[in-house]
Amino acid sequence: MGPKLYQPVENLETPALLVDIDAMERNIEEYAAFADENDISLRSHAKTHKNAELAALEDEMTDGGGICCQTLGEVETMARNGIDDIYLSYQVVGKKKLDRFCWLSQKVEKLATTVDSAATIDCLQEAAHEHQTTVEVILEVDVGLHRTGIGPGPQAVALAERIDEAANLEFNGILSYESHVKAEAATESEFDELCWDAMELAQDVVEDIEAAVTSVDEVKIGGTATSRYSGKHPVVTEINPGMYPFNDVGELELRPWEVCKNDCTATVITTVISVPDNDRLVVDGGSKTFSLDKPQMPVPKNRDDIEYVNASEEHGWIDISDSDGSFAVGDRLEFIVPHVCTTINLHDLIIGIRDDRVEELWEVQARGKVR
Repeated sequence: MGPKLYQPVENLETPALLVDIDAMERNIEEYAAFADENDISLRSHAKTHKNAELAALEDEMTDGGGICCQTLGEVETMARNGIDDIYLSYQVVGKKKLDRFCWLSQKVEKLATTVDSAATIDCLQEAAHEHQTTVEVILEVDVGLHRTGIGPGPQAVALAERIDEAANLEFNGILSYESHVKAEAATESEFDELCWDAMELAQDVVEDIEAAVTSVDEVKIGGTATSRYSGKHPVVTEINPGMYPFNDVGELELRPWEVCKNDCTATVITTVISVPDNDRLVVDGGSKTFSLDKPQMPVPKNRDDIEYVNASEEHGWIDISDSDGSFAVGDRLEFIVPHVCTTINLHDLIIGIRDDRVEELWEVQARGKVR
């Protein structure tokens, strides 16, 4: 039997993915306040939760900043559920996807996408011309991540010019995703310094494009870890964090000076199914419940005397050797998720809780929408 509204958390079948609503809304308010203080927009990335109701809540709480998506399937899910200002921070490649994108662009109030090469520009122009529509375009510039994006310099200017000259494309600005900073910075001051350096590269690109081609109205940047550092640079117009309403063990370990357990709102409640000996127990949450795509393991939410040390598909090994407590089959243990985006993608439902009872049930609507 599935969870019911107003059901006590203690009565939920496990494992169950929970979100603390009050803490989630507090996190959104903090990022929204930062955006207001720095006179920039906050466009939340829906790839984390994949739910249109949560996307609408984020949009409302960030003064209509709009929503980001990472796949065309996510865009379709959001558009079909009433979200009408969407930025697809990903390249659209292939005729069928281009046809879908152009169809969607005529169904919502605002839809933009990303390019980083002559090939992606030309294919998008051809599709927009065929469908007699105009597409808003963001040029992705590589400021250090070395994933997608054109490098700064003449090549970025040339692509901006190519977009500007395309009859059915509208050049709106650049995306400069500085996620490489997370692998290089270990302190708050290093985050400040490295994010600023990345934004200086973005500033150079903006100046080059504006000198040679056209105005750059938008500079989109940032994930959850970097937004509140990069967003202080005057070149930035918009931040695009995704995990920030929830956080996870990765964020907890990466930025301990500003993320604590109380900021980690996404947890899984589990049940002890076995206590084989005095130093180990097993819970019903393994690798099909917690995504283990990153090095981090789940962390106990409300205690520090036990450790999640290993997982198989349906089993979680818990080291209890440092605990003075007693444990029995049927006990409940709650864990902060290691990586929130991919953990949510393992579940059909996010259970919103307040005061230890179920207040919201959010389907993971875009789960599996990878195309």
